[in-house]
Amino acid sequence: MQTVVSIPGIHCPSCVAMIREISGEFSEIQTVDVDMATKTVTLTHTNTLDIQQWKREIESLGENYKMASSVSP
Repeated sequence: MQTVVSIPGIHCPSCVAMIREISGEFSEIQTVDVDMATKTVTLTHTNTLDIQQWKREIESLGENYKMASSVSP
């Protein structure tokens, strides 16, 4: 399963590293691709991932990490 989200505040390698680090805490996530140019995060994951919990964890990093939209479920 794949989910793509938009995070407009992504602006530097540290943002990418923090998103990857948090995503690594979820065993259901197989791959995470953070694209600074498009400000999107693409997750490949099992259907058991609690995407809302992942979003809460990412958004707890600060205002820059608020998600603008979910491109796919």
